[in-house]
Amino acid sequence: MKKKDMIAGVLRHEIMAGRYPSGSMLPSETQLMERFTVSRTPVRDAITMLKAEGLISVHHGKGAVVRVRPEWVVRSHPRKIVDEAKPGSGSPDYFDLDLEGYQWDIVDEPTHERVRATAGLALMIGVREGTDVFVYDQLLDDGQGRRMFHRLYLPFDTVNDVRRLGGPAYRTPTELYSILAAAGYEVIWREGIRAMMPPREDATRLRIPDATPMLVAQRIAAAPDGRPFAMEETRISAENAKFVYELVCASGDQQ
Repeated sequence: MKKKDMIAGVLRHEIMAGRYPSGSMLPSETQLMERFTVSRTPVRDAITMLKAEGLISVHHGKGAVVRVRPEWVVRSHPRKIVDEAKPGSGSPDYFDLDLEGYQWDIVDEPTHERVRATAGLALMIGVREGTDVFVYDQLLDDGQGRRMFHRLYLPFDTVNDVRRLGGPAYRTPTELYSILAAAGYEVIWREGIRAMMPPREDATRLRIPDATPMLVAQRIAAAPDGRPFAMEETRISAENAKFVYELVCASGDQQ
């Protein structure tokens, strides 16, 4: 992904999530250059992209002003992983625009446990029933009333094959994917979403209003031959929320 696309994607998400309300100013070019550690050119290109989309207006001598439309959904979750590695670095540096591109606060310390895959979990991940699976949970809060629950399922075979994954310390999914790539594995992703009424535990920790469904995204990270490395599960309240995807044209053998 080009730097301008990454910058525009982060700012677009923050605008539509309400971090920059209608009529507010975006950070200056200098501030954005420092934040993203880039030159002025990709910052200006990103601002031009947002202006063309109608998200902002640019006033010379003043800066970029947000133009939020009232019909926009308040909570927007960009479901995308980008590679931020510098050209020639030799290994990917993955970044999750939803999980890491927004200023989330961890509500409690991430928890982990080792379980045996039930028939349902085995079917979702793509492993044998009874396979040992490590489960890592974390609850996130944006400080503005929005919460997100994230769960990472890590089959024991992945830990066994990639020794650096051993031990109880929590690793973010992008750290996981970068380690897999550095170990010589090719990683591809597929994701599905569904709406469901939340169990009481989810309704409580996500502060979901009565009679309101939640959205659940399940992302499988696997090798090209289908061997699963991990599964991420993201849960949010469906109230005024949406998942945002970019569609790409796949060749016939990728469909």
